[in-house]
Amino acid sequence: MRLQPLNRLRSLFMRARLRLRGDEPGQRFFVHGGLPRITGRGRIAMGERVNWSCHTARVDVEVAQGGLLEIGARTFLNAGVEIVCHQWIRIGENCRIGPGSVLCDTNHHPVHEGQQTRIAPIKLGRNVWLGRGVIVLPGVTIGDHAVIAAGAVVFCDVPAGEVWRGNPAAYVKPVRASAGYVRP
Repeated sequence: MRLQPLNRLRSLFMRARLRLRGDEPGQRFFVHGGLPRITGRGRIAMGERVNWSCHTARVDVEVAQGGLLEIGARTFLNAGVEIVCHQWIRIGENCRIGPGSVLCDTNHHPVHEGQQTRIAPIKLGRNVWLGRGVIVLPGVTIGDHAVIAAGAVVFCDVPAGEVWRGNPAAYVKPVRASAGYVRP
């Protein structure tokens, strides 16, 4: 992939910034458009060739102290993606995260008096595709090759190789893909 000179500078700047934070940016880390916003004192670990698209809206990442965000190789984070990681979020290799999607491993506030704030890890398998505006709530695991349709709210686990849609997200049909298939 060939980057425009300004995008190359952004990528180099973000790589240096992540290293200064003590994070582990993978080789050939790409930033397109503006710069993402990264806050918090937690750790970020990335595989090779991770793409951050910030053309129309920046990617916004918060990793709280003690949190770990893992982003697999060749993953694409589209414009306006928001990731809030207070404990652990793992995004597998070759994932496609659609514009305006949210992954949040905490509900920030208790629902009922006397109840604790819920914090639970989020895990996305390999080759997962989240459409535009998908919301993934705390404690969710999404299996390999799963597809979540635009606007879905995922609050329970999604098995590998299934398409889900809606609010709340529900099963639609199986995904027809071989084990080695990678979305372009």
